[in-house]
Amino acid sequence: MGKKYNKKRPPYKSAKKPAPQVQQQEEQLEVTPAQEQEVMQEAPAQEVVQAPVQEVSPEPAAEVVTEAPAEPAKPLNKNSLKGGSLADRWSRFRLTSYWRIWVSIPFIVIIIAIICFGAYAGQGGSFESGMNIGIDFKGGTIITTKLGETAVESEYDTYHDIIESAIYSEEIANQVIEYAEENNLSSSLTVQVVTPNINYTQTSGTGEDMAIVFKIDNISSAFDNAANDLTRYRNELILERIATDINTHFSENDITSRVYVNEDITSEYIGASASSRLLMLGGIALAVAILVILIYVIIRFEVFSGLSAVIALIHDVAIMFCITIIFKIQVNAAFVSAIITIVAYSINNTIVIFDRVRENNKIAKKMAGDSALVNTSANLRPLVDRSVRETTLRNFNSTITTLVMILLFSIIGTSSVREFGVPVIAGLVGGFYSSMFLSPSLYILMKEADEKRKAKSAAKKADKAKEAKVAAAK
Repeated sequence: MGKKYNKKRPPYKSAKKPAPQVQQQEEQLEVTPAQEQEVMQEAPAQEVVQAPVQEVSPEPAAEVVTEAPAEPAKPLNKNSLKGGSLADRWSRFRLTSYWRIWVSIPFIVIIIAIICFGAYAGQGGSFESGMNIGIDFKGGTIITTKLGETAVESEYDTYHDIIESAIYSEEIANQVIEYAEENNLSSSLTVQVVTPNINYTQTSGTGEDMAIVFKIDNISSAFDNAANDLTRYRNELILERIATDINTHFSENDITSRVYVNEDITSEYIGASASSRLLMLGGIALAVAILVILIYVIIRFEVFSGLSAVIALIHDVAIMFCITIIFKIQVNAAFVSAIITIVAYSINNTIVIFDRVRENNKIAKKMAGDSALVNTSANLRPLVDRSVRETTLRNFNSTITTLVMILLFSIIGTSSVREFGVPVIAGLVGGFYSSMFLSPSLYILMKEADEKRKAKSAAKKADKAKEAKVAAAK
């Protein structure tokens, strides 16, 4: 007797027996729906799912496709909703598409600076009070009190307070007012007008020549005469008061040293004409630097690259001015040096980005074979975005390393160093922002505006040509 048939075992598991049937079915050219139904009724229920028929039938491929959409029913990852990790999102970030944001942020800073300027000017009672303009630009007096290294280092605060109280002395202000009235120099002086504003203090020299230096304002030219007699008279009174108070301190503390006016205590007067000349030279130097940079960028790249780079430089200078207004940083010769430094530094980052744009543009032209198609703004936009992303790490590293050094100098340095360092810090941040976000966006906007202008010009020419043909046909 043969082996008993196992019902649990799928029939026709071996592909040897049904092979002829499959071949016969493949040889049939046409099968009517009625014949197919009869075959399905006569065959056993288990034979419908024969493995060989499934292997040769194209139906399983269709089933795989229909089962794929069932996966989204699983819980979604937050990163997948947001577009992946931060690096992935940055790699797809369309930077130039958000040009409205990049342009609006500087305007917000400028508006804040204007509000602060108005508040400071209203508080000080004059337009000049809106900015902390140093004596390099508006004139002033430098008072130097030579005390020696030992006295300055051991009792700096004591001597600083003595000199400061002499400068702010109300008695001296009243003496100047009386002097002006007696000599018919001015009849509208007040204590507030005569009392000078201290711009800043610092130390200078070493050893026996070490001194404390005060920089103060002159009396406004609106109240003083052309020879500045009132300012000079006030300065003489201040020097005498400083000498008297310091010598009194020496006597009270059994110190044999003495200080004398015009020897140990001196003043240097800086007039408004000298300061205006310095301001003019600084402005000329800045204008020449920007012009040379514009010419260089236009020659190396193109007109729109040069214009966007120069606008970015103007943005950097404007941001530096705004920061100095908001935080009452003094504007002097060191500030002009800081501006020129930032202009040279910021344009370097911008040139690196446009250089990468040029390289990627060359590669795109070779791959496309049509330079006119690549140069359109629609195709340049993703190319510029990719160029900015490729240079981000380089620009960030160069900016942050410089920023750390300038920040340390500003913290541990003297007041004159801080006058240079703080504007440079503001310029570094503004320069990084303009080179990464502002100048590429402006470049694309200029390209789009140029394309629209050319399209309108071409449309006008076409319309004129059609009108000429119509007129000729008549």
